[in-house]
Amino acid sequence: MREYFVWLAKLVTLVLVVGLGFLTLVGTVAAVGAASNVSKNKDNKVAVVELKGVIMDSREVVEELHKQAADNSVKGIVLRVDSPGGAVGPSQEVYYAVKALKGKKPIVVSMGSLAASGGLYASLGASKIFALPGTITGSIGVIMQIPNLTDIADKVGFQMITIKSGKLKDVGNTFRKMAPEEQAYLEDSVRLSHEDFIAAVAEGRKLDREKVVKFADGRILLGTQAKDLGLVDAFGDTYDAARSIFEILGEPLPATSEPYLVYPNDKYQEFKKFLESVISVPAILSPNSFPGVLKSVVEVSGG
Repeated sequence: MREYFVWLAKLVTLVLVVGLGFLTLVGTVAAVGAASNVSKNKDNKVAVVELKGVIMDSREVVEELHKQAADNSVKGIVLRVDSPGGAVGPSQEVYYAVKALKGKKPIVVSMGSLAASGGLYASLGASKIFALPGTITGSIGVIMQIPNLTDIADKVGFQMITIKSGKLKDVGNTFRKMAPEEQAYLEDSVRLSHEDFIAAVAEGRKLDREKVVKFADGRILLGTQAKDLGLVDAFGDTYDAARSIFEILGEPLPATSEPYLVYPNDKYQEFKKFLESVISVPAILSPNSFPGVLKSVVEVSGG
């Protein structure tokens, strides 16, 4: 009899948990729907394209920029940058895309916690750049690091046989010491890339090149410093950046209106919010209680 009451208590707990979860889901859906109905305004639609993490491939971001620039329902684009930088080529590709597409509609950058090196490079073609006082940006420079494994190879008795068509074909070979002419060649490549970066800063931010050179030594800058140097236009978040799009268009939003932000990159944004809400609310579903309840139900059903 005691086991019966224990099982019944667990079953009631399971029912309550499922009921609470269901009510939570319904409430979440209703809240999301209500919020959407209040804030949705096609006239205020701004696409937020995110550039996040180390920049090694720019294809998705560039494609999304072109897609949103061609969308007549979108007033403008906020490029949200949260990146420490990355490869030179992809960073330049985003920069050139932004520079070209802002002629179709305003593209404003919103810098997050980190928009340095390639993250800054990609931002330079924008109509306007917003940052936060604590944003880490700058790092205008180019770095190339090549490991040298010759000492380790000698100790373990490993040899790398290289057959090449030209003397510079295996520049950076980690299994031999670098020749002075090879190092000079790579240093020249880095210098040229750095010059391109400086030129992009000077052009994109309308700064004197000599002024840029003074702080283009790889140093990081806080948002406050970047604003003083002319690298960013104003402080603000993604919504501030979006509002500025309407100012650029000559259609400033009244104080009572908000831009309607859409995140086309994140196809599962609402679904993820939905799941987070589901997971966080029913605290009663602990690892210790739920398996026990489920096990009891299965045993009773099977008996």
